[in-house]
Amino acid sequence: MRPTLSDLLRRLRVVHSTTAAALALLTAFASASPASAQTCNSTLSCVVVHSTPGCNSATCCSNVCALDPSCCTGPWDSDCVNFANQLCVGYCGATASGPCTAPHNNPGCDSASCCTAVCAGDPFCCSTRWDATCAASASFLCGGTPGTCGSPNLGSCFETHATGACNDVVCCNAICALDPSCCQGPWDIFCVSAAQEICVGGCTPFVERDAQAETEICPFNENDPCYAQSGGTPQIVLANRQIAGAIGKSPDAGTPTDVDVYRCTLVDSNGDGGVKVSMRFASSPVAWAAIVPDTACAAPSSQLIKVASQLCVESESPTVCLPAGSYRIIVAGGTFPTIGGSELTCTAANKYTLILETVDVCGNGCGTATGSCFTPRSSGGCGNQSCCNAVCAQDPFCCSGEWDATCVARAGQTCLTGPPANDLCASALPLVAGNNAFNTLRAGTEAPQQSKACQATNFIRDVWFRWTADKTGSVELETCGSWFDTVLAVYSGTCTAPVLVTCNDDGELCVGINASRVTFDAVCDTQYLIRVGQATSTGGETLLIATLPNGTCAECPADFDGDGQVAASDLSLLLSAWGTPARDIDGDGTTGASDLSLVLATWGACP
Repeated sequence: MRPTLSDLLRRLRVVHSTTAAALALLTAFASASPASAQTCNSTLSCVVVHSTPGCNSATCCSNVCALDPSCCTGPWDSDCVNFANQLCVGYCGATASGPCTAPHNNPGCDSASCCTAVCAGDPFCCSTRWDATCAASASFLCGGTPGTCGSPNLGSCFETHATGACNDVVCCNAICALDPSCCQGPWDIFCVSAAQEICVGGCTPFVERDAQAETEICPFNENDPCYAQSGGTPQIVLANRQIAGAIGKSPDAGTPTDVDVYRCTLVDSNGDGGVKVSMRFASSPVAWAAIVPDTACAAPSSQLIKVASQLCVESESPTVCLPAGSYRIIVAGGTFPTIGGSELTCTAANKYTLILETVDVCGNGCGTATGSCFTPRSSGGCGNQSCCNAVCAQDPFCCSGEWDATCVARAGQTCLTGPPANDLCASALPLVAGNNAFNTLRAGTEAPQQSKACQATNFIRDVWFRWTADKTGSVELETCGSWFDTVLAVYSGTCTAPVLVTCNDDGELCVGINASRVTFDAVCDTQYLIRVGQATSTGGETLLIATLPNGTCAECPADFDGDGQVAASDLSLLLSAWGTPARDIDGDGTTGASDLSLVLATWGACP
């Protein structure tokens, strides 16, 4: 009968009194085996049975064959594999290498496939040491076997193992509520770290500074009208403000189990038919909270939403839309819908915190919201219902919370199928006096138009406008009021040969987030190319505001009828437009005495 590894080591201990001597003898066996030198160049795994001698690690193979020479002369059978698993520290797949989900000082780990996957991205894990980074990588790359909290033969919650869940039901449930992957497998170093922080006695939920305190004093039952006793009155509380309470009872046998009941009123101020409601609940004992109708003694089974917690892990309920009105919130120990917690006393760690969160928007907010989907706002939703629905399906916060810059970016990705019409200089849109809306989402950048003369500019994305000066005077362009960082540049010439006129990144006294402003003197009949865009990765829709001059490029401005002279017909046209801007020559916005003076001063043939 072939000796086992333990038999061989026992014999070595009899002959040699120290571990060093035993190891020396093992080394001597390995170096003295010519058969192993010839067969330890196999391509087959040391931890898989195969019909030929040797395996693919010279070191592991030599050590095994030193103890059992038949592994290098005959098949690499199950005994050879058992020896490899116990001897070959550092070999991928060997039990002796240690679990993949826990750090250890030697390289490699006990799963060949996981070890190979991790080391493909981080060779250090197989050449030097399987450290915490390697163990973390294994958690993400290698998966594991799902487990059920409290099942037989599960490992400790404070040690890593390949199967999900752990042997302490309460601790396991709390950790998996916080991180479901810990029950889906494996129970890795992150699960262990969470257990070390959470699964300790005497935890207390975090109480906010302005929390509403439960007015009932332990062990009295003043706020329970009917669940464990009768005659109590629910405590009035406010939505969106934390409640801090405790579930305790007197050690006296006749004292009923403590149940806390609160009443809260929901107000539908925007008239859309309801209020969006959810609960956040953290409890040191096993406990639950549920919203029920505001009737005399609504059964817990009539709950509209519920949430449970233990070990101070804050849990969040689903979100529902409820009609305006009053509701009751039941808080009780035990597992829903059982009212338990009889083991809790007033001296036990039995505290909880609860927040009833409300948003006065029912549905997803896309039916009532207004405004562009490409501009952020403090409320949820946007004016384009189909785009709004698509974005909120990906990120519900965009409707239940606020339409922020992330929602704007999602709208660009989801709702725009291509770049804006004026993405390229060649397709620049006409510039008009006043507001010119533009959208940088999905826009590109025309790098050749970058100019060393304006070092501060850095166009991440840009769009273009075009204006041919039909008036003389100063031009002002600005993005003041923009919600994102803009850049602005003006060129003369053509798209293929632009000449920088002026540019600006952050304009002085220009409200908004690093908004831009430029001014320049327009030259009659000159084409100007206006480039505006975003300076950072954030962008969307905003306004380019243009203030154009009041002057004119006409050489004979009083020749209204265009016959080449200023004469009686032109005077008649001016008088018929008196008091209106129609025949305004001097640029003051109205046809008046100064315009009449200019007509008379230029009377005769035009130059």
